[in-house]
Amino acid sequence: MTCTWDKAGIALHLVDLGGQAINTASAMARFFISAMAAIAELERNLIGERTAAALAYKKRKRQAYARTPLGYRRVGKRLVKDARAQKIVRRIKELNGEGATLCAIAEDLNRSHAKPARGGRWYASTVRYLLENDLYG
Repeated sequence: MTCTWDKAGIALHLVDLGGQAINTASAMARFFISAMAAIAELERNLIGERTAAALAYKKRKRQAYARTPLGYRRVGKRLVKDARAQKIVRRIKELNGEGATLCAIAEDLNRSHAKPARGGRWYASTVRYLLENDLYG
């Protein structure tokens, strides 16, 4: 930003930063903007890490963390295995273990009229989500 803008004689003036004006023509202002951008990126990354850690904790403790996933039912804030739906989960893992493609697994489930957690049809992406979700270990 600064090199190209400096050569063109362009400076960015930011006003209303707590009553302080910042002019990017100065080295100190450019440093301040870079530092603020780095702090904003750090905070964004920290939020992502905390969210991932919280979701992993809830999954390990079998706590509800979103919509009720296939194979479970909610009892308060806890997730409890649903024996009937767990059969579908086992079938998916079995077919996957035999080398079936995600599409083939979805087709098998649709043919057998197994219902996904929210109804409708099975898709390869739904099967992949289930296989990759560490809730199903």
